[in-house]
Amino acid sequence: MKHRLVHNNDVHPHSGFNKWLALLITNGVGNMWFFYFLMVFVGGWILLSRLGPLSFDPYPFALMLLIVGGIFQALAMVAIMVGQNVQAAASDARAETDHETLEAIHTLAAQSVKILEGQNKILALLQAQTNRS
Repeated sequence: MKHRLVHNNDVHPHSGFNKWLALLITNGVGNMWFFYFLMVFVGGWILLSRLGPLSFDPYPFALMLLIVGGIFQALAMVAIMVGQNVQAAASDARAETDHETLEAIHTLAAQSVKILEGQNKILALLQAQTNRS
């Protein structure tokens, strides 16, 4: 029984561009660098709006909240859910492969125990024969 390493890209009913993009978004949005990017984006937006030559989004920053808080979150949520499904499918495939491997190891260990028990019987017979001589 030959096993292979399973990666996130190996398993999912949706293949191609959609799977690739969902994993890219899930892995990109789900890290601290993206959090830092959002902090810089929001801070830059506020600074440009308050200190910049154009006052494009005054104080409660409704446009920024609409973009970051509404539209981005709605789109990111769907993409992250698809990406998590891809990751879960890969994790399930890895778990199944691990289970098959452990079953094979258990079978080999049981066979080894039987062989060792047989060898112990042979050694006991040989020792009994040598003690009689």
